[in-house]
Amino acid sequence: MKQSGKEKVIAVKKNNGIKAALDKYTTSIVLSALFIFSALYFYLFGTHIFFYQENFSMFIFSSDYLHQFSVKPGGLLEYAGNFLTQGYFNTLYGSLVLAIVFTVLAITFLNINKKISTGKTFALPFAVLPSSLFLIMQTNFNWRMLFNLGFLLVALFFLFSISSDKKSRQLLVLLLLPLFYYLVGAFAWLYLAMIVVYQLYNRKIIFPVFLLSVALISFLAFKELIFLQPYKDLIRYPLPLQESTSNPLYIYIILGFIICYPVIQRISSKIRINEENTHTLSRYGVVVIFSLTFFVQSRQYDPKVVDLFRLEKLFYQQDWIGVIKLQEKIQSQNIVAQYYYNIALSEKNILCDRMFFSRQDFGTQSIMIPWSAGTNINKIFRGAYFFYTIGLINEAHRWAYESMVVQGFQPENTKLLIKTELINGHYEMAERYINIFRNTFHYRSWVSKYGAMLHHPDLISADPELGAKIKLQPKTDFPIRIKNPQANINLILNANPENRVAFEYKLGWYMLEKNVNGIIDEIKKMKAMGYTRLPRHIEEAAVFANANIGTLTDLGGMKVDSATIERFSQYESTMMLIQKSTSTGNPDIKNSIRYTFWYYLDWK
Repeated sequence: MKQSGKEKVIAVKKNNGIKAALDKYTTSIVLSALFIFSALYFYLFGTHIFFYQENFSMFIFSSDYLHQFSVKPGGLLEYAGNFLTQGYFNTLYGSLVLAIVFTVLAITFLNINKKISTGKTFALPFAVLPSSLFLIMQTNFNWRMLFNLGFLLVALFFLFSISSDKKSRQLLVLLLLPLFYYLVGAFAWLYLAMIVVYQLYNRKIIFPVFLLSVALISFLAFKELIFLQPYKDLIRYPLPLQESTSNPLYIYIILGFIICYPVIQRISSKIRINEENTHTLSRYGVVVIFSLTFFVQSRQYDPKVVDLFRLEKLFYQQDWIGVIKLQEKIQSQNIVAQYYYNIALSEKNILCDRMFFSRQDFGTQSIMIPWSAGTNINKIFRGAYFFYTIGLINEAHRWAYESMVVQGFQPENTKLLIKTELINGHYEMAERYINIFRNTFHYRSWVSKYGAMLHHPDLISADPELGAKIKLQPKTDFPIRIKNPQANINLILNANPENRVAFEYKLGWYMLEKNVNGIIDEIKKMKAMGYTRLPRHIEEAAVFANANIGTLTDLGGMKVDSATIERFSQYESTMMLIQKSTSTGNPDIKNSIRYTFWYYLDWK
């Protein structure tokens, strides 16, 4: 029986309704998968990213902090990024925030596709592709939240620009362009390139000309009349630069892809494929994109970097035992990891007992990171901890202050500034830094302890950490030798001979230089300094000297443990076997032999 025309129309509408429902269902599934995948990945594998970025900047709830961002185009975008980043101390929070941003980005591009496409071919895969690219970029700990927000706002403003062809909408876009430029800075140039390329592809010239004219006028007005910023900042800030990725080519590829995205999507939508194949290709396309994203992320995941940040997190928490255990487990070959390890040993007063339980690949540089004009400021700031540990509080303060000047207030440099000002009795300056922490979300609880110490030197002296540092300080002033760190150890020992921390650093320095005679000369002082036994590695140096140099070590009334002499005998036997073997046999050496000063002398 033939259907009437009315019945055919009803059937077509019903069929279209089913297809629309299926498309909507598929889209919801894909977007949900993107959200879950993003959240899970960064929750499981992104802890180090959140730790680094939360410590990279510190969001302060104050008008002064807002002002420093509001006086330049793009500053408020960075302000918003820092606001979101301040919660990165919680991995779940960070994972959810990133997942939301990447999902909203995909939704925005999906709506762009609906506006510019003549069909639905590949609309869904193209919508998730930008989010997948930024998921990959986010595996780099230097890829900041402000970059994700910048690309998202560019996509939203582009969507707003093409959502209507009415003259009133175009006029509104022209009026909003200067404001958009102020909010996102150089990301406005990305939007401008994106919209101009799309308009020219559609053979529309007048609107792009007006857009470029308004952009030029805004640029000149911002440069000469309003913000007086350098040309470089107006053109580039805050676009992702070379330090945001290990390969700058990735940045240029992404920028080029975003600029050409509307045209690429428009061209792809003109490809005619039957409807059933379209849905199949779309689904498989999404699967391929997700698979490639995960593959690239897994390739970029570096366990050594993750371990370094785990170590640094424990260090910032002053979990010295945690630092020691982790480094002895992973045996990192990174200079910063070995430097943190030595600091942790010193803070636990076991530097000369366990120094060689970890790798020592950088000689004396793993004790004191040298100051150099070409050294990264992050690395330079880390050098402050050496001075703080041995009691050179003024020098530690100077390095922390230099970090604050160059990088702005960060949690760690501000913590060190607070501690050093309190130790020196500079309560007004300490209170200034304390008030900064009081205006943060995460650190206000940390700083309450130190706020109570203001104008109370008795509380400072009674504090286990600050009181101990006061006792280590030199009793007379002397100039710091930046290019000769070892001299600073000798100078502070001359100014405070009771400083056992500096004394052990001197011994550690000698060990790393393989200066056995220097170690022997210091042993005779140890009993007078309160030592009741020789530290493990110092015993090893004494035994080595007696056996190999022929020096009768003056132990100053102290004795070498018989177990150390027995271990040395075992070590020599092991070395003789290795030398006779055609293979070095290093991997088979027992830890009791490897973790010794003797091994360092022979094999490093």
